[in-house]
Amino acid sequence: MNVNAKRMFIVVLLLALVALAGCSAAPPAETAAPAGAGAGEAAGGGEAGLTVIRYPITSDPSSLEPGLVLELFAGQIALDLHAGLLTYNENTELTPYIAESWDVSDDGTVYTFHLRDDALWHNGRAVVAEDFKKGWERYLDPNVGAQSGGAPFMGIVGAEAYANGEADDLTGVEALDDHTLQVTLTEPSSSFLQNLAVTTTWVVPPEAVVAGQPEWVDKPVGAGPFKFVEWQPNVKIVLEANPDFFLGKPAIDRIEYVIVPDANTALAQYEAGELDIAAVPPSDLQRVSEDPTLSQELGHWTRAQLIYAGMNQSMFEPFKDAKVRQAFNYAIDRESIIKNILNDAWEPATGLVPPHIPEYNPDLKGYPYDPEKAQALMAEAGYPNGEGFPPLEIATLDTTTAEAIAAQLSSNLGIQVEVLQPERGDMIDGLWEHDRWSFFFFGWTADRPSAAVWLYELLYGGLDSNFSTYDNPDYNALVDKAMAAIDPEEAKGYWQQAEELAMEDAAMIPFGYSRYFYLVKPNVKGFSANLFGPVGFAMVTKE
Repeated sequence: MNVNAKRMFIVVLLLALVALAGCSAAPPAETAAPAGAGAGEAAGGGEAGLTVIRYPITSDPSSLEPGLVLELFAGQIALDLHAGLLTYNENTELTPYIAESWDVSDDGTVYTFHLRDDALWHNGRAVVAEDFKKGWERYLDPNVGAQSGGAPFMGIVGAEAYANGEADDLTGVEALDDHTLQVTLTEPSSSFLQNLAVTTTWVVPPEAVVAGQPEWVDKPVGAGPFKFVEWQPNVKIVLEANPDFFLGKPAIDRIEYVIVPDANTALAQYEAGELDIAAVPPSDLQRVSEDPTLSQELGHWTRAQLIYAGMNQSMFEPFKDAKVRQAFNYAIDRESIIKNILNDAWEPATGLVPPHIPEYNPDLKGYPYDPEKAQALMAEAGYPNGEGFPPLEIATLDTTTAEAIAAQLSSNLGIQVEVLQPERGDMIDGLWEHDRWSFFFFGWTADRPSAAVWLYELLYGGLDSNFSTYDNPDYNALVDKAMAAIDPEEAKGYWQQAEELAMEDAAMIPFGYSRYFYLVKPNVKGFSANLFGPVGFAMVTKE
């Protein structure tokens, strides 16, 4: 069960970027904008006569191959550029996609997928069952560096042997014919179909990528509703409507993912008419809500994201003491910060699994604000009034909230806490390496409706995505039981036991559950988001 996620595990977070040397971090040279690009473009960035959606992203993505994306926004681009066997709709419901239907054997170990016969890759070739077998073998190759480390496929017969180089074939996956894919699992799995709806399990045509390397042969190729046009580094990524998309050509002619590193800048560009959609930072929520024009363009959606502060036990000796970790939890007034600084954009977190996830536990009360108890715990740990406690830095991409947290910790515990805002790539790289940030403020968003997103990915011992380096054998054992359980209620029971143990152990500092707030121009219709984020632009129109 302890499958180490690679460094390229998806970073679903507040705002993130990492540049990976040699891993398609930059666009292919042949996709650079031609000389004179911009001539003939209409005001606002669209070419004359074309319907264009202008949507901000925070940086160049690490990759446009779905199994290699790192950032939340790159996963959103993947929804437009690519297609998989299954997907999630705007209600976060599992939905057929390239697979029109599927059958499951009585013992729950054999899945037979029946593929559409009208799905085409952007290079014009038909999508066939063998493409999925080859694509999953690619993601199991450690040289490719799939963001999941191949974890979603480890339940397939032969996957472990293939990943370890002990087999030349993923034996549990068989293309019975061009439109029939059969997958055999080692044991029944309640999460297998969920995983197939996540873009990180979607594949690309094998002829479009370099075998054994995280590189495109030429340009990105998918099977989604939009096709790749160009990538201007630090400027924008452009996609155009795919006339051969199996669900019909989108109404939007073109999407321009405009690179705007700062959320406040993106908001200003939206107000100036330079963007069609923009997220609203919590600090601007009250102003936007009270503006007579902007308030009519504001929409909000439920989000499955936990905002938390992590305590890296391998870097900072005091964090190995549960009393210190508990003291930090009691010393932070979540409700006050969220109300007075974040304009109630978030909901105070009482646990690690957000609401609307099946395993969410509404009975968890979390850590109340109790400075006196926090001080007593610090004294028990050997740091009365903070004496002898080493200086601490909290690394973050959200300095506003982190400064409030640091101020409360300093005041209530008598310790020195400074806020550090690294460059984005350095922030993310340091988290994955576990060697740079002893204390950090971060966000983790779901890509599927499962407690495993937080309780496995963030806290299971030995995982690269366990940035806190928390490792409790009793906790790991409960997670193992949860992931092995087939009955949903049995699994839910184990997940909730694991969460209760992690909360008691103060494995991290759960701070808030965030929400999506977007401004959408009145002439843009059909934009929506599910628990994981915007659902893409295939059904969006612009008048």
